[in-house]
Amino acid sequence: MRHIYWLYLILLLGTGCKKVFKPTEIGISRIDNYDELVSAVQGVYGKLDAAFNNMPDFTSIYAANLKGDDLNYGYPVYAYYGENYCWQLPEKPLLSDAEIEWNWVTLYKVVASANNIIVQFGKRSDLDTRTKEILGEVYLIRAYCHFNDIKYTLPKTSYEDIYKFIESDLIKAIHLLPGNNNSARIPFETPGRGSAKAILAEVYLSWAGYPVMDPSKYALAAKEAGEVIDSAEYFGLGLLDDFAWLWDKGHTDNKESILTLFYEDPRLTGNFSSINSTYWGWIEKDFGIFKISKTSPKITLWFLPAEKKFYRDFPDEYRKDITFYSTIYVPNDYPFYPQIDTGYIHLDTLNSCSRAGYRKFYFGGTEVPDSQYFGSSGGRELILGNSKTYLFRYAQTMLTYAEASARAGQLNAKSYECVNEIRRRAHHLDLYSSSIYDLKPGLSSDVFADSVVWERAWETAGEPEGRWFDLV
Repeated sequence: MRHIYWLYLILLLGTGCKKVFKPTEIGISRIDNYDELVSAVQGVYGKLDAAFNNMPDFTSIYAANLKGDDLNYGYPVYAYYGENYCWQLPEKPLLSDAEIEWNWVTLYKVVASANNIIVQFGKRSDLDTRTKEILGEVYLIRAYCHFNDIKYTLPKTSYEDIYKFIESDLIKAIHLLPGNNNSARIPFETPGRGSAKAILAEVYLSWAGYPVMDPSKYALAAKEAGEVIDSAEYFGLGLLDDFAWLWDKGHTDNKESILTLFYEDPRLTGNFSSINSTYWGWIEKDFGIFKISKTSPKITLWFLPAEKKFYRDFPDEYRKDITFYSTIYVPNDYPFYPQIDTGYIHLDTLNSCSRAGYRKFYFGGTEVPDSQYFGSSGGRELILGNSKTYLFRYAQTMLTYAEASARAGQLNAKSYECVNEIRRRAHHLDLYSSSIYDLKPGLSSDVFADSVVWERAWETAGEPEGRWFDLV
């Protein structure tokens, strides 16, 4: 499962984004009041944002964890020339040592930022409720970073000890965080107690597998996830009725968020998510492969491309339509080249320019991603994507319960219902009415667990906490 290690670096804090993530630089220094504490935790979230979105070459620093069979790790570029001709930069088949190192260092900047707060407040007995709740956020984020950091060549403390350290941080977070999303510091954006319990369930599920192989942790994973599900209404958690609502602008703050990064409008701040922003524009340039006439405009589209086989194997359903683009739209009202009037262009998933792009990260309720946010930036046309990146969401907690209960020998009706509600939503059906797509009772634990793993692949395709760790 997860290759993790702990090592503290003395590093400076950095920038943040929306609300909790405002651009703020915090030095490692004394924090004297609540406002300074809020500013410091903004720096922690900002560093976590950087771990996903600030790697050179328009790729995510988190690419090490995105290197699964669901996402083509490469330069996500499509260029269209107006005559059904397209071109794509070649994919990069492997992560370089420098990219893995960047991932490692960046997550430890988050840890160093969190440590600055924990050292000053972690052992104090005189903290008021507001301060305790922020401390809970910091413990949760530090645990998340240790849970996800990857560096294969670094000498490590035993995996058992690392998991115990992560478990300890999350238990502290459970006791310190506000009870539910409604009472969170920023309602439905900063984490509550249910978020910590849900992530602890993920830790136990991983702990039970490679490399520790402690099957007793399956029961603990089922227990924590089950408690979150049983108390979902109290925690302010649950499935959204429509899969598309997860990314549209009408449901930015929603009950499915367990741990999420939120972003401001990059036109105002310059701070945007490389996962969730789409660039459209014209570039007249010699790429070394062929010459482009200075009078022949093209439109360039940057987005995360899907791996071909994964896309073809993905079940044909409503969820696939929301997850991927099958077409791109070249509008006819661009100011510089109004003669382009192509409408929708099919993305052929079999030819050299074939990889269908992920749509759900940019989904805005129309085939054109967030066209109401059309604007200009740096000589390029910029169409914003969604304003958040899910790290964990409630659907994953339901699937964790289903898998853990099966592997613990506790397969039950709730296990089936957790999977079936997600499968019904995938087909745009009522969540709570049985359907022909439901898993049928009587499956063996192994077959059921395998079905859950594939359901997680389709449900979380391309997302940071999706496919890669299941493959490992």
